[in-house]
Amino acid sequence: MEPKSLHLEAYTISETARKLGYKSTKTIYRLLKRELLEDYVYLEKSGRVYLILEPPNLPTLAEQIRGNIQFRSKNVIKRCKW
Repeated sequence: MEPKSLHLEAYTISETARKLGYKSTKTIYRLLKRELLEDYVYLEKSGRVYLILEPPNLPTLAEQIRGNIQFRSKNVIKRCKW
């Protein structure tokens, strides 16, 4: 039996913010500081932080952020359809 390979796409915080439609990285950094996105973090040996948008067996990063921020009428999360 051949082992299955796991392919994950991980992006820097700036790239993640752009992919999710944010103008700034402030929201993502705030959630990281509160340790709400720990399951989505991939830490490289050099210390660089990457975020996994769709980890296996977990909700997507967009859903996790949506569940942890305050609802506002002009919020990017409300307007985007993932």
